[in-house]
Amino acid sequence: MLHRASISRAVLAASAMLALVFFPETSEAKDTAKPAGPSSWCAPEIEALPGDACFLDGGARNAPRHTLVIFLHGAIAKNTTWSWNHERMLLRLAKATKVDVVFPRSPQTDAGFVWPGSRDAQDRVEQELIDGWMTAKHALEERNAQPFDDVFVMGFSSGAYFASSLAMRGRADVDGYAVFAGGQPMAASPSPVEHFSPVFVGVCADDTTTAAHSRAFAGSLAAAGIPRAVSEQHVGHGLDHVHFTSALAYLRSKNKRANHVAMN
Repeated sequence: MLHRASISRAVLAASAMLALVFFPETSEAKDTAKPAGPSSWCAPEIEALPGDACFLDGGARNAPRHTLVIFLHGAIAKNTTWSWNHERMLLRLAKATKVDVVFPRSPQTDAGFVWPGSRDAQDRVEQELIDGWMTAKHALEERNAQPFDDVFVMGFSSGAYFASSLAMRGRADVDGYAVFAGGQPMAASPSPVEHFSPVFVGVCADDTTTAAHSRAFAGSLAAAGIPRAVSEQHVGHGLDHVHFTSALAYLRSKNKRANHVAMN
């Protein structure tokens, strides 16, 4: 059984402080002031899906390869519109790469919106979370009248730690995982895992908070024999476009089912 070590309070605090550098601020995404009350999770121009998730339409239905990314955000403070900045910048990447993105909201804690960082916390909520992601996926497939060729879970910062735990346990029925600026090293489970999906590890080499964790997580993947690719970029605590596009390329190359369909 996996160990039940929690992500340290220091890591979560650092993630919250660094959430604003997820992407550089632009003139269209300066809504970071604290509003008078709770704000909508999805930016006004972005479609809200049932279950506290947003749909970032990158045009996958018109692309040769229909790819869905379920993106797990970093730590976000309560009563702010930080999520809008993340969504708007991620939407640019989605449109540039012609992928669709579901941007779900994590559970709320006293510190803000962060993903569960211990096995106890994960055991309490993760099945409900995964079910919500899959519900959104199926709704989009019905709307477009076509299935997705690839479904990847990608996580940044707090989301990367949660995604790394899911990947090590083969917890979600997806075609691959990617983690950026985070990752929780852990021992492989002695219990049989039906399916290990490939994992892309994006190491933000200039981020002293997470770089060592990402490298250690890559070592855990190697020890467990899980297919993986590791890319180090000299960037700080943020989602680098090279990491994102490289993750897509690697995970697509490893999706044997979709590649078989494309060749026939």
